[in-house]
Parts: sequence; C-alpha cells; structure tokens
Amino acid sequence: MSGLDPEAKERLIEAFRASLDDWDAAGKDEGEAPVDLFSLLAEMASLNNEVRLQSRQFKSTLDELRRFGDDLRARNERLERELDRAREQYASIQAQTERPLLLGLLDLRDRLQAGVEAAARPPASLLARLLPGLSRFAASLAQGQRLSLQRLDDLLASYRMRPIPALGEPLAPERMRVVGVEAADDVADGTVLREARRGFFKDGEIFRVAEVIVCKKANKA
Repeated sequence: MSGLDPEAKERLIEAFRASLDDWDAAGKDEGEAPVDLFSLLAEMASLNNEVRLQSRQFKSTLDELRRFGDDLRARNERLERELDRAREQYASIQAQTERPLLLGLLDLRDRLQAGVEAAARPPASLLARLLPGLSRFAASLAQGQRLSLQRLDDLLASYRMRPIPALGEPLAPERMRVVGVEAADDVADGTVLREARRGFFKDGEIFRVAEVIVCKKANKA
C-alpha cells in the first residue's frame, strides 16, 4: 500500500493538533485543575505507608490471637491433667471405702450360703417322725434364704463383682486356694469338686480367691 502524500499528512497533523486544543480548552472550561505529579506521588506514598501500617497491625493482631490460642490450649491441657488426677484420687478413695463394705457383704453371703446348704439337707428320719412339720419348715426357711442370697448377689453385681468360675474347673492357683482334697474315680486329678468359699472378681481383677476342694486320687501301691 502506497504512503500518504504530503498534503494528507499535513491535514492529519492539523486535525490531531486541533483535537488536542479542543481537549485542553474543554478541560479549562470545566474548571479542572491540572494534574500535579508531585502531589500524586505524595498521595501514593501516603497510601503505601497506610497499607504497610495496617498490615503491621493485622500481623500484630494475628500474633496476639495465636498467643491467646496457645495460652488457652495450655490451660485446657492443664485442666485435663488436673481432672485426671481428681478422677484417680476419687477412684482410690472409692476403692478404699468400698473394700471393707464388700468384704462385709461377702462374709454375709458366706453365712447365707452355708444356711441355704444346711437347710437343704433333710432332717434325720427319727426327728422327722417326731416333728412332722419340720420338713415343711426347713423347706420354707431354705426358700427364704435362697431369696436373700439372690438379692445379695444382685447387690454385689451392682458393685461390678462377679463369681470366679471354679466348680468342675481345673485348679488355677492364681485364683484358687486348695483347702481340701478328695478322691473321685470319674474326675481327673486337680479338678475342683466343691467350693468351700466362693471367690470373686471385681472389675475383672481378683478381689477374693476361691477356696476349693479338689480331686486327688490315692496312689496305687
């Protein structure tokens, strides 16, 4: 494409100059102040300082919040440790208080169990003939003692006490103590034949060992 001729170039330059003059005249007519570059730079510097100051204040606030969070976390951890110690102390006091009570309940249970077993044995035939109502009285007494024993077992269970399985089990020295031996042909040596005194767990730990009678066959010559 060929370039503009000199006259066309001159017309374009004149038109551009006229446009600049019109724009300058319009600005003066509207009363706009000319742009002061120094003032503009000063305002920009002031704005920059303000942004920097606000950033510094924001960082300071964040640091303060972080310190507050760390302090709160430390307080919570200290409170948790104190609560754990309080729980341990309470559990220790509770155990010390409960043990004598539970031992007393177990002693009462032993006596009730002995009464139930004694009442279950039939009276001698001569005594039964002399006192016909004795068998009925003994049966009624045994029934009452069994009910009392059941209530006592329920009370012990509420303290998380449960019996140690022993009858028919092989001897377990860690939870059983042998207080007698008997021979039994159809039972293996070391098998528990009877409980002389029932043992109990508390919270899965041995509270009282069982006293048992185990099978021991006589040595053959």
